[in-house]
Amino acid sequence: MRILRLLVALVILSEGAKVKGASRLRRVKAKVGHHHEALLFNKHLKSHKTQDMGAMSTEIVHKTAYWGSIRVGTPPQEFKVIFDTGSGNLILPTTACKSEGCARHKKYNPHESATSSEVSNENGEGSTEITFGTGSITGDFYEDKFCIADSLCSKVRFIGSVEQSAVPFSATPFDGILGLGFKDLSMGHDFNILDDMYQTGSLPAGLFSVFLTEDGSSEITFGGYRPELLASEVVWAPVTRESYWQVAVSDITFNNVETGLCGTGCQVAVDTGTSMLAGPSALVNSLQAKVAPEADCSNYDRLPNIGFKIGNKILNLKPEDYMDRDESGCSFSLMPLDVPPPRGPLFIFGDPFLRRFVTIYDKSGPSVGFAVSKQNALDEFEAAKIIVTSGGAEEFQRRKPLETHVGLSPMSVGLSAGYMTEEEGAAEEPKAETSKSFSDSDWLKKIKSEPARTHTFAESPSSLSGDAVKADVGEEKNTPKERSETSVNEWAQKMKALLDGDFVQRSSSAGSSSKGTQLVSIKLHKV
Repeated sequence: MRILRLLVALVILSEGAKVKGASRLRRVKAKVGHHHEALLFNKHLKSHKTQDMGAMSTEIVHKTAYWGSIRVGTPPQEFKVIFDTGSGNLILPTTACKSEGCARHKKYNPHESATSSEVSNENGEGSTEITFGTGSITGDFYEDKFCIADSLCSKVRFIGSVEQSAVPFSATPFDGILGLGFKDLSMGHDFNILDDMYQTGSLPAGLFSVFLTEDGSSEITFGGYRPELLASEVVWAPVTRESYWQVAVSDITFNNVETGLCGTGCQVAVDTGTSMLAGPSALVNSLQAKVAPEADCSNYDRLPNIGFKIGNKILNLKPEDYMDRDESGCSFSLMPLDVPPPRGPLFIFGDPFLRRFVTIYDKSGPSVGFAVSKQNALDEFEAAKIIVTSGGAEEFQRRKPLETHVGLSPMSVGLSAGYMTEEEGAAEEPKAETSKSFSDSDWLKKIKSEPARTHTFAESPSSLSGDAVKADVGEEKNTPKERSETSVNEWAQKMKALLDGDFVQRSSSAGSSSKGTQLVSIKLHKV
């Protein structure tokens, strides 16, 4: 009997080894793809003066980043990702990654997901090597369940990295990248998550929008946009090439006067995955020469608004948007970046532009909408200086107005913000004037009195009881004295203890084109 048991055990071990060996063999035999992400993690050379008035350059990789949470697998594994309109793949580190670039991050474990499987694309590739503006990754292809919110789930294909370079990934405050560009940027069929969500009906109305701030209230909304965040009408522009979310600009203006710099026209890609403004080197050099900023900031107050003309509308950036100004002086922040044809040449509009404008992405057009972002107590008079009506071609009319979408149910995902360096990545501390602080009793009373409701990822909004804990405190008006009572760290700890991994459900504001719908926000915490 003992011999029989030993024989059975040997057979089981042998079969297990065969299965594992076959899996490894399939992975080895699969072709390896090669891909380059032209816009992600580019180095920005910032010039400034030293104390002895010598010129000096500092390399900055992805100065700031905004990220939110997704969940992958069954049961779900949660990850922090940047929502990147400048790329087309979901990339997550896996437990097989032992390199320094993976060390600090949450890792996807395919063996702990009942719905995970290894896959290949239509070219027979089962893995890929991806290079970025700075750094690289190597990864295998997987398919698994993917969720942004309970009602926004689908089965997707993605890249699970087995190796990540130390720069920049050891410094990123997020775990992975969720590409929201077109399928031209993806690894193959079924790898484009935006396409998958749209085709399966998981992306309400085929729309999503991005609202970025510096005060911790940033969010990405799937299924529409929140009109209360807009300080102007929406200016729509058709996508000219389905790769990046890029649109045509007829000219560049200084204080609403055309310069002729674009000649027969320029192209602009709206990129939520980068902190920079960039453009073709020849045009950036010409722009800098015309703006002529002084390094000592002596002419800062006289610098022009730089505008980009779309149809008969001019979208203006103020000097504070396109200049870096600090104790060392002033420098022009547009970075020379030459994207080769057929996708380029083009301008890249990253975080500075996205904090000035709410951007709306319509998959059905496809088209991009721009509206002045309502923040910092911006009034209609000031908003009218940012988007200006000019002569020329009439404004593009979007094919399908938002109001025609029946049953619209937008989902808003809160975004955290942080700084990145090559040494370490740290989350941005909330600004003192925007932090909320209470005594314990007042804080709990405030939490329980808000109209928002929280629920865990596994719960649906309809499953909540009326006694659910409430947690949206964004509208509290505290005095300086109240703000000084509790530190920002104490506030963050309280919020983390109460809301870690939760959603907040909010009714959309009155006057919204999606009346009666609910916005579900993932409450995120800075790390």
